[in-house]
Amino acid sequence: MSVRVADYIAAHLQSIGVKDVFLLSGGGMMHLLDGLGRVEGLKIRCNHHEQACAFAADAYARQRAGLGVCYATSGPGATNILTGLVGAWQDSTPVLFITGQSKVSQTIRGTRIPGLRQAGVFEVDIVAMAESVTKYTAFLDEPAKVRYHLERAIHTALHGRPGPVLLDIPLDIQGAPVDPGALEGFPPPEDDAPRDLSAVDSVLERLEAAQRPLLLGGYGIRCAKAVPAFRALADALGAPVVTTQLGKDVFPCDHPLFVGHPGPKGDRPGNFALQNADLILSLGCSLHVLTTGFELEGFAPNAHKILVDPDPAVLAREHVGVQEKIQCDVGLFARSLHKTIRVPHACEAWRTRCAQWKNRYAVRNEPHVITEGPVNFYEFAEVLSQVLKGDETIVTDAGSAFYVMGQAFRLKGDQRYIVSGSLGSMGFALPASIGVCAADPNRMAICVTGDGSLQTNIHELETMRLNRMNLKLFVINNDGYVSIRNTQLGFFGGPYFATTRETGVSMPPLDKLAAAYGLPYIDCANRAGLRAALEECLAAEGPVVCGITAQEDQQIIPTVSSVRLPNGQMQSKPLHDMFPFMAEDELQANMRA
Repeated sequence: MSVRVADYIAAHLQSIGVKDVFLLSGGGMMHLLDGLGRVEGLKIRCNHHEQACAFAADAYARQRAGLGVCYATSGPGATNILTGLVGAWQDSTPVLFITGQSKVSQTIRGTRIPGLRQAGVFEVDIVAMAESVTKYTAFLDEPAKVRYHLERAIHTALHGRPGPVLLDIPLDIQGAPVDPGALEGFPPPEDDAPRDLSAVDSVLERLEAAQRPLLLGGYGIRCAKAVPAFRALADALGAPVVTTQLGKDVFPCDHPLFVGHPGPKGDRPGNFALQNADLILSLGCSLHVLTTGFELEGFAPNAHKILVDPDPAVLAREHVGVQEKIQCDVGLFARSLHKTIRVPHACEAWRTRCAQWKNRYAVRNEPHVITEGPVNFYEFAEVLSQVLKGDETIVTDAGSAFYVMGQAFRLKGDQRYIVSGSLGSMGFALPASIGVCAADPNRMAICVTGDGSLQTNIHELETMRLNRMNLKLFVINNDGYVSIRNTQLGFFGGPYFATTRETGVSMPPLDKLAAAYGLPYIDCANRAGLRAALEECLAAEGPVVCGITAQEDQQIIPTVSSVRLPNGQMQSKPLHDMFPFMAEDELQANMRA
């Protein structure tokens, strides 16, 4: 019995456990959409922009630790997913993107004419655009190849270092009949995950010999589904732990071994631990400059650095003087190392020192400007940390939300933390929170965004309302782009351009927006009402918008500051020397571990 290609794809997705597909309908995907609608057990999640669909599918995949799926129509529908696709590529999220396309004969690829800019209606060669930012991309021009390409794409997305894949399917192929029993499949290759365990014993020896060992955990631990293995390793070893901000939820902040987050926009405890360690074992961390800082030669100068990662390109790109590079699945390595540990490390003095840093130099103890008027963003993060139960997923946006929440929000219990780590995309948080709610309707999603970021995907308020999602949206109202204002003031001494009402950026009243979308609205106009507003919002059922009137001149502290040299280049301070600057004697005392 023959079925349409579109029906075959939808049925296959349902058979492998996909529950939701994110899309915005369009004529170039009409068969694909019709096929989805005819399969019981598949829910079509409608967003109001393809970028939002891509963000939602990304967060859906992260929340479920499985495959996200996003459909888009041809032409602008396909190009609109590119930002989300790139984010999934760089953040290692397995998302299957399927785009509609003009008929084969009306495509650039179908004509085989070099240099042709367009052949069909609403047509672009999305395959060419996506090839550099996907693990696998294919133009399906033969119906009989649908099973092969679909199975290969899904396998590729989920195995090895996860990432996005894309299939571009012309209209006449979407509607073409195929015999499922006669289709050629994709024979999955043998598990080729890197398994270099030869260094496990020597790594343990180095750990045992070290006086100040430190575990550095990155988001690759989550990608490898190795969070339990990493936590078990840390407990068995007894070494202090720091994590990247993208990997924030691989280790809870309230764990006694947790110290902090290193990096230019990290915290003092994490940076002190990193800069004083004599051995660093990095698992699933790419050692990006947001972790290492920009002055690479100053990164952990006294530490023997060991980097474990499955991606050979990450190992090759390393630029901070790593002495040992081990290409291995991080979960496998963590479990194997754990088995060899006999007793916890005898580094009690080092653990105590790290705990002292964690308590004394906690971000909440920085000299934040606290007034009885507008709310300081850091106090918001601290109070939110306190009032949440511990079983929520927190999603944050770009700019000050990315920095402040990454520094100051304290994860506990079984909380998840999802951000646009690589791109820092404005407008990521709201559609990503919708993806989280679709993936786990019983889990509360906490979305923290700025008034500027909200505007870039504001239409998703309707998606949030229509689906009655368990989503609490906190909007930090600072009348524009405070993060960029800080940059303009700090590096150029002002004036502001394109960041304030006076220079061309204004924000509509949030209470009126909420009313227009039919959403309950809670207002927090000043610090005195902060805790009550948060508690009221969290206690309400269904979607709620909570507006937080925040300081317009919010400082992002602590931070590694940079100075502008006479030649125009920027030079950063060392990681441990963060602004606001310590007295020199206090700084030096903290650098004598």
